[in-house]
Amino acid sequence: MSLLLAPRAETPAGPKRSPQQQRILAAAMACFARDGFHGASMQKICAEAGMSAGTLYRHFPSKEAIIAAIVEDERAERLKVFDEVHKAPTILGGLMHCLRLLLEEQALPTATLGPEIMAEAIRNASLRAAVEPCEAETRGHLMAALEEAVARGEIDPAIPLDQVLVLLQILGDGIILNHQLHPEWNITERLPELHRLVVRMLAPAPKAV
Repeated sequence: MSLLLAPRAETPAGPKRSPQQQRILAAAMACFARDGFHGASMQKICAEAGMSAGTLYRHFPSKEAIIAAIVEDERAERLKVFDEVHKAPTILGGLMHCLRLLLEEQALPTATLGPEIMAEAIRNASLRAAVEPCEAETRGHLMAALEEAVARGEIDPAIPLDQVLVLLQILGDGIILNHQLHPEWNITERLPELHRLVVRMLAPAPKAV
């Protein structure tokens, strides 16, 4: 999916959630972060939200539905991130800046919950199906950013962009995971060097003299 030649749509507003739904989602994120996906039972989420099981199930029938709602609520914020990428002096620099924001400011809750969600999605087809539409949209925006980087001369047009997309996603997910697993690595301090390596790896080949 390419958005390069089409006007960018306005950032959509997130779904309108009732106060009870917002309370449930906030409680679920706290439980997932503290106890993990499996450890965070619906009963624990009820207790964290201070409401009955009947009320919770009336709004969200499963933990998978809760995760899908959390991811969907972040859609507008994810689109803002890519808007900042397009406004940056360089696309690759914009992507690295947004990665820094995710690590330092935890701009999106799923940046923290991401490793937990990914691990569960490997074995939970229902969860994977619930979050895949938003993941697919994100990949589409990332591909559009990479196409713009090619147009700006940042990426060698001979490199298949589908491979670049996969490699950058692997790098990003690995960085987010290890930022939590190994805080002593000070990954945010290493981002400038990582940026230089990625730029060097993807840069167009020098023209023959």
